[in-house]
Amino acid sequence: MVAQCHSVVRAPAARVTRLGPCGELLLEECAYAVTESFVDITLTKVLQDRQDALQLNANGDICVDKPKPPILRWYEVVITFCGVDPELFNIVSAEPLILDDSATPEAVGWCTLPDSASASNFALEFWTGTEDEGCEDDEVTYGYGILPRITQGMIGDITIANGVINFTVTAITRPGNQWGVGPYNVIINETGANAGLPGPLLLPIDPTAHKCFQWTQLGAAALPRTATFPLDANGDPLLPGIIDWGDLTADTVVTSGTTVQHTYVAGAYVPTYRWTGGSGTTYTSPTVTVS
Repeated sequence: MVAQCHSVVRAPAARVTRLGPCGELLLEECAYAVTESFVDITLTKVLQDRQDALQLNANGDICVDKPKPPILRWYEVVITFCGVDPELFNIVSAEPLILDDSATPEAVGWCTLPDSASASNFALEFWTGTEDEGCEDDEVTYGYGILPRITQGMIGDITIANGVINFTVTAITRPGNQWGVGPYNVIINETGANAGLPGPLLLPIDPTAHKCFQWTQLGAAALPRTATFPLDANGDPLLPGIIDWGDLTADTVVTSGTTVQHTYVAGAYVPTYRWTGGSGTTYTSPTVTVS
C-alpha cells in the first residue's frame, strides 16, 4: 500500500455544525458556521489508565503479567478565538442569542446561562496547510480533520484589559456520532463517474470515532458558497428554478427558500439561475472566484 506523507503547516479555516442531542445532523438554517478567526485548537486525550495485572511467585519472579492497555475516554477540546461571531458561539455553547430589531433580525450577542453546556452538541472540522504548493501537478494537498461529536461546550474565562481579548471555548468529544459521510463536500473524487469533482467522505465515519484526519485536494477555499435567488418586484424569490453552477456538477432544482449552498474547488465560475415557474428567464451571476 502506498501512503501520502506531508508536513502540516498552519490552519486556515474551521467549521462547526450544530448537532442533535444524540449526535444526529439537523436539517435547519444556521446549522453551521465557518471561521478563520481562531488562534489555535488544542486536543488533549483523557484516558482510563493502563490497568496492571501483575502477580509474583514465592521466589519474587513474575508469574502473571497481563496489562490492559489504556482506553480513550474523550478528547478535551480547547478552541481559542480572536474574533467574535455570536452565531458560532451559539452553536458551540448553546448560549442563547441576542437579536437586534432590524427587519431581518441579526445576532448581536449572547447570554450565558447556568445550564447552557448541557444543550451543547456540535461537530468540528478543520483544515490545515501542507508543504505542497502544487508546482508539479497543479494539485495542492490539505489536511482535513473532524471531531464528529462534541458536547458540553462552554465559553471560558474572559479578561477585559488594555489589549487583544480572546475568547476560549472548552468541550469534550463523545462516541456515538451519526456523521456518516457528512453533509458537505470535503474531497475530490479520484475515480468513477465523479472523478475530478468534489464529494463527501468516501466511507462513513465509525460511530465510535472521536477524531479523524486525512489528506484532501479540497481545501478551506472550497467551503460552501451561498447563492441567493433572484427576486420579483415584491421582493419574493422567483421559484421554482434551476441552478447551473458552471463547474460541470449536476444542476440544482430549487422549489423553496431564498438561498442554497454549493462547494467549488479552486477556479473561476459563472453560475446561472433559470426561472422555470414563469417566463423562463435566465439570470447570470457575477464570476465566482475560489482561490
